[in-house]
Amino acid sequence: MVSAKNTARRSRNKNHRPQTGYCAGAGGHAPDGRVRENGARTMDFDLLKRYGIPILPHAIAKDIGSARKAAAKIGFPLALKLISSRFLHKTDSGALALNVGNEHYLRTEFERLMRMAKGDKQASILVQAYRPGRFELIVGGRMDPQFGPVVLLGTGGIYTEVLRDISLRVCPLDEREARAMIRSLKSYPILAGARGRKPVDEAALSRILMRVSRLMENERPAELDLNPVLVRDDGLWAADVRVLR
Repeated sequence: MVSAKNTARRSRNKNHRPQTGYCAGAGGHAPDGRVRENGARTMDFDLLKRYGIPILPHAIAKDIGSARKAAAKIGFPLALKLISSRFLHKTDSGALALNVGNEHYLRTEFERLMRMAKGDKQASILVQAYRPGRFELIVGGRMDPQFGPVVLLGTGGIYTEVLRDISLRVCPLDEREARAMIRSLKSYPILAGARGRKPVDEAALSRILMRVSRLMENERPAELDLNPVLVRDDGLWAADVRVLR
């Protein structure tokens, strides 16, 4: 998380191969299915749900049978993400599969991921709807030693730390401040619909920022990362979450 010190392909063809690539970090999982990393809850989608933050449909699977049941409920294509203390950072590790389009590749990729975690009895797989966005954002927060809870918005995905296109505000956050955050980003012209692109729903993004602000004030986690938040025509969706207590 950045410091606040300076601020107050839907293929169902059996021949289609899923993609492997980036995912936010994850650790071992608790009995309730929520992921824990060094005792800190990380992949806590239930927390986001309680605050009305939109999340992609998902389930935790320990075996191929439960993965198939999840797939039947969620529908293809899917993203599969390995939950294991051995793979805290999934960038370039191949510890996930994207755009899994049918049961053949569901089994193939599920077995591949579980082999990667061989010996980790706590390993499981996050089975999630695969819905790529036309733009990725990061929304988050942290407890700043000087200002208390702060909210962050920036360019998301794997280039968050490279581009460092971010905006920070101290909680509590109202709609005016949320919209000011959005419009202060260097990437705002893209979000606003540059070159004929469909603009982001600023009202929906503002609501997410305000709900994250309430979460930070009420729950007071050390850090919170929603990365990426997918900008899609059907709304904005948190695809990954990391919470450090």
